[in-house]
Amino acid sequence: QVFGELKSARETSGDFYDLIPLPNQCLGIVIADVADKGMGAALYMALSRTLIRTYALEYHNRPDFVMRVSNMRILNDTRADQFVTVFYAVLDLRTGKLSYCNAGHNPPILICSKDGCQVTRLTRTGIPLGIYRDQIWDMRSVQISSDDVLVMFTDGIVEAENETREFYGDERLIELVQSQRKNGARAIQQAILNDLETFIGQAPQSDDFTLMVVARNPQADQE
Repeated sequence: QVFGELKSARETSGDFYDLIPLPNQCLGIVIADVADKGMGAALYMALSRTLIRTYALEYHNRPDFVMRVSNMRILNDTRADQFVTVFYAVLDLRTGKLSYCNAGHNPPILICSKDGCQVTRLTRTGIPLGIYRDQIWDMRSVQISSDDVLVMFTDGIVEAENETREFYGDERLIELVQSQRKNGARAIQQAILNDLETFIGQAPQSDDFTLMVVARNPQADQE
């Protein structure tokens, strides 16, 4: 189960997410955030998304290659003083293996139910795209098993502020996902968004919110 949602703070957004069908029953998963706002960020976002999608289809089992060639093209094709943080992963839908690169993005949170709701953060394996040429990103892998939940997000989620200038924060997000982990990806996603709205109250939305939730369907494992 994979669900994503983006809520823009303005008419245009520098956040994006994408799902890319790949060969051998695999799925490319992207969540990213351009380090700026407005029309310029939206154009930079559109270019980044196109390049990642293009190279994902060419290097369908190598997220590290996708990051490297996308970075080179971004630097060749733009002169903007911008960069983009990216989490890009390839999920094997048959086995639950997730191979990923994290280019300076907020570490996604993996809740492993079989290990007592152990929390694993998929930390950075390289710098954001669009800063330096000839960069290399490490590729890592984790296993998503039955009842496990993976939550990916941009900084607009955890850095959202309420009326007293408190941050929503990672810990509140983790506690909520742990309490909702058996309810399926869509329900978890909605629970997070509802809780975020309650937390913010009347405070203005200062940044884009992008959220993706992946949950391994236990019924599929039983069949």
